[in-house]
Amino acid sequence: MSTGHNWRETLTNFASISGVLAGFCVTFIALILGGPIADIQICTSGVTFGQVAVLLFGVSTGLFISAAELFLHAKEFDVFSIPEPYLKLLREDCEEKKKDWTEFEDEQTKLCRHNERLGRRCYNVAIFIIFGGLFFATAPYSLPIASLVSGFGIIIESWQLLR
Repeated sequence: MSTGHNWRETLTNFASISGVLAGFCVTFIALILGGPIADIQICTSGVTFGQVAVLLFGVSTGLFISAAELFLHAKEFDVFSIPEPYLKLLREDCEEKKKDWTEFEDEQTKLCRHNERLGRRCYNVAIFIIFGGLFFATAPYSLPIASLVSGFGIIIESWQLLR
C-alpha cells in the first residue's frame, strides 16, 4: 500500500462539511425550541414532536462533531499529503530508528483508513437521524409532507450509501 489515493485529499472537506451540518442541527434545535412545534403532543403520550425532534437533531450534532474529529484525526496518519521536505525528514527518522519505511507507511495508512471509516459511519448515521428529526419537525404541520420529505431523503441517502 505504498501509493496515495484520492480519498485522503477529501478528509478535511468531510471534516468541514460535518462541522457545518453540526451547526445546522444546533440552529434547527433553536428554531424548534422557539416555535410552536415544541409544545405539540404526539397523540396523548405527553411527549411532544419538539422533544423528539430536538433529541434527534442533538444526537446528529454529536455524531457530526465526532465525525469531524475522526476525519481530522485520520489526517494525522496520512503520510501521502505531507510536503516533500517533511516526508524526507520522516523517512530519515525511520532509517535512524531502524524501521522499515514500507511497514511504517502501511501502518500509518491503516490508522488513517480506520479513523476515516469510523468518521464515515458517524457521518452517515447522523444524516439518517437528521431525516428522522426533520420528520418530527414537520409532522405536526403535515404528516404526508413530513413522510414524503423524510422518506425521500432516507431513500436517496440509502441509495448513495449502498452504491
